[in-house]
Amino acid sequence: MLSRTGRTGLARLSIALLLAASAGALSERPRAAEPRFYEDDPLWLEPETQDASGAAPVEIDLLYDLSYNLFGRPGDAGVGTRAQNVNTVDEVPDSGWFTNRAGRLPLTAADVTRGPDATGGPLQGTWTVTAAKTDGITPGFTVKDSSGTRWFIKFDPPGYRGMATGTEVVVTKLMWALGYYVPENHIARLVPTDLVIAPGTTFTPPGGDRRPMTSGDVVALLAKADRDPDGSYRVIASRALDGRPIGGIRFYGTRPDDPNDLVPHEMRRELRGYGTFAAWFNHVDAKAGNALDTVVEQEGHSIVRHHLIDFGSTLGSGAVAPRQEWEGYEYMVQPKDVLKGIAAFGFYILPWRTVPYYESPAIGRLPRDNTRWDPERWRPRVPNPAFIRARADDKFWAATKAAAITDDMVRAAVATGQFGAAEAEAFLARALIDRRDAILRAYLPGVNPVVDVALSADGTLTFRNAAVDAHVGQAPASYRARWAAFDNATGTTGPFTEATSSGTTIANADLPREPGTYIQVEISAGEGAPAPWRTPLVVHFKRTADAWTLVGLQRLE
Repeated sequence: MLSRTGRTGLARLSIALLLAASAGALSERPRAAEPRFYEDDPLWLEPETQDASGAAPVEIDLLYDLSYNLFGRPGDAGVGTRAQNVNTVDEVPDSGWFTNRAGRLPLTAADVTRGPDATGGPLQGTWTVTAAKTDGITPGFTVKDSSGTRWFIKFDPPGYRGMATGTEVVVTKLMWALGYYVPENHIARLVPTDLVIAPGTTFTPPGGDRRPMTSGDVVALLAKADRDPDGSYRVIASRALDGRPIGGIRFYGTRPDDPNDLVPHEMRRELRGYGTFAAWFNHVDAKAGNALDTVVEQEGHSIVRHHLIDFGSTLGSGAVAPRQEWEGYEYMVQPKDVLKGIAAFGFYILPWRTVPYYESPAIGRLPRDNTRWDPERWRPRVPNPAFIRARADDKFWAATKAAAITDDMVRAAVATGQFGAAEAEAFLARALIDRRDAILRAYLPGVNPVVDVALSADGTLTFRNAAVDAHVGQAPASYRARWAAFDNATGTTGPFTEATSSGTTIANADLPREPGTYIQVEISAGEGAPAPWRTPLVVHFKRTADAWTLVGLQRLE
C-alpha cells in the first residue's frame, strides 16, 4: 500500500523506504511494527510534500533509450510484483501523475468534449513565431498569439487533411478522461499572412548552421504541410504546459532530482495501465520522448507534474502518413519472427500481412474488423518496461476505467477531431468502441471481478461484478462470503463464519457494533464460476459510530 509522510514527516518516510527496499515492495508492512490500517485510510491523494524546485532539465538520449528498451531489460525488479503506488483499497490515488476521473467522477460526453481545455484555442490575428521545427516531413512552429499565450503548432501532411491533427485531439480527450495529464489541444486555422517572426528568432536548416529566421524559411516549411484551397492551413495548436519543462519520462526507475518520485516507474499502476490504453489507441510510439515533466507550484512548494504528449501518431495515423500495417503487431526488432522466417525458408507469413484494412485520407489506416482484435497481442514499436510489468490486476484496473468511457463519450471525442469525413468518423468511433469492448473481454474476467463493495450498518454486504455488468461474463450461480473479526494491530483474524447468496447481496446480522472494530470479508464466486472468480477478494471494514467504512481491498497478492 502507498506509504505516507503526513504523520511523522521525513523520519517516517525514510523508514518506509528502508522497509520497502528490504521487503521488495512498499505495499508490505511489518505487522509487529505498525498497524495494517490508519485513520486516514484509504488515501486518495498521494503525498508529494517535498520541494522539487531543484529538479533540472534532463535531455534523454532517444537513441540510447530506444536501444536499451529493445535489447536491455530495464525494470526487471518489477516482474510479478504488485504495483507499489496503490492505496489500501487497490486504487491509484490522485498525484502529479494521475487524476481519477472515469469510473470515479460522473463524467458526461460534454465533459469529454471539453477535456483539459481551459481556453477556446489561440486567438485569431497576429501569431508571432518564436521557434520552428525543421526535422521530419511536416513542419512545426512555436508561436505567441495576440494575447501572448504560447502555442505549439503542427500540421497535417500533404494529402491527409485531418489525419494527424484530428487524431491528436481525439486521443488527447480520451486520455484526459482516463485520468492522465495531457496538453490542451485545439483544431485551429492558420493564415500565412498572420505570421510574423519575432526579433532574434533563429533557424537551423537541415545540415546547416543556425542563423536568423527569414520569411523564406516560413514559406519553405509551409510547403511541406497540407494546404486548404483558400491558402490557409488546418493546424493543431497545443498550449504550452504550465510550469518549467525538465524533460521526458523514463518508464523505469525514478527521477533522482525529484524527492517525491519514490516508486519505480515500472511499478506505478497508472503507467502499467497506460499500456492497455496505448493498445486501445494504437499508440505505438509510447516512449520517453512523448512525455514531458514540468515543475509547477502546488500548496506553497514545487512538485513535478508528469504529462503524456504528442498523440498525432496514434489510431490510424502515423503522423506523416497512414499507420504502417505492421505497427501494433510487433516490435521494431523481433528475433523470433526472423528465426521463424529462416526456418520456414521464407514461407512463414507474418500475421499482420493477412489483416484487411480500412483506409481513409482523413483517419489513416486501421484494421477493418476490430471485433476480433486482441489487446494481449498488441505491441508498441519498442518494448515499454511499465507495459511489460503489468499484471492481471493492473489490466483489470485499466479495463474498469475503459468500461466507464461510454459509447457516447467515444463519439463525442471523435467529433472533436473535426475530420470532415462522415464515413471515416463513423468507422473510427466504431473501431474505438470495438477495441474498448475487446479490452473488457480480455481483462475484466481475468481476476475476481467484484467491485464497489459496501457494508450497511445492519450488516448487509453488497457489491457488483464488473465482468457481468459489462456483458463479458456470465453471472455465477452463487457467491460466498467468509467473515471474521480482524485485529488491526497484529493482522490476525478470528474464527470465520460463512454465508452464501445467489445474488450480489449477502446479509450478516451478527456483526459487532463497537466503534473502532475491524472485520475481514473474503468474497468469491461459487462452484462452476471461472477459476479467477473463485479466488477470494479480501476486503476490510472499520466500524464507526453508526456505519461500516471500507478501508482495505486486495485482489491479488
